[in-house]
Amino acid sequence: MGFRGAWNKRNRLIEDLDTFLKLYKKAQKAYKKVRKVEFSNNEELIENAKKRYQEIWQEFKAFVDKKAWVDPKLWTTIKKMNQTGDRKVVKTYSRDSQIIPEFVNHTIAVHNGKTFVPVYITPEMVGHKLGEFAPTRTFRSHPDKSAKVVKKK
Repeated sequence: MGFRGAWNKRNRLIEDLDTFLKLYKKAQKAYKKVRKVEFSNNEELIENAKKRYQEIWQEFKAFVDKKAWVDPKLWTTIKKMNQTGDRKVVKTYSRDSQIIPEFVNHTIAVHNGKTFVPVYITPEMVGHKLGEFAPTRTFRSHPDKSAKVVKKK
């Protein structure tokens, strides 16, 4: 199955999902520790926590840099569904996630700020962002020109 368009321009995907998830969780834990320690009066403890977080964040950023971003939870859910053969709707708030070839033939409900909009992924969508297919604003219509003319008289 060949993918054209936006995917050919930026087809650099994170190779190892397991390493990606480990680094992502590690960075989250370190950030939570920094937030927790900030309220203590021990400056040395705060500096050590911040330094540790910066090291982990730099490692994570180097691993992810210049590659397509996909929300880790969404990616693992779709990967499990591909292995088991399930085809249920997956809800996500991650509008900035890139659509990758693994997502094809799945329905993902993307949050538009008010509701979840179901988006069925086709091969032409690969390389685009999920948020592009869930509009956040509804266009009603322009006011009638005849109404303006009546108001002016």
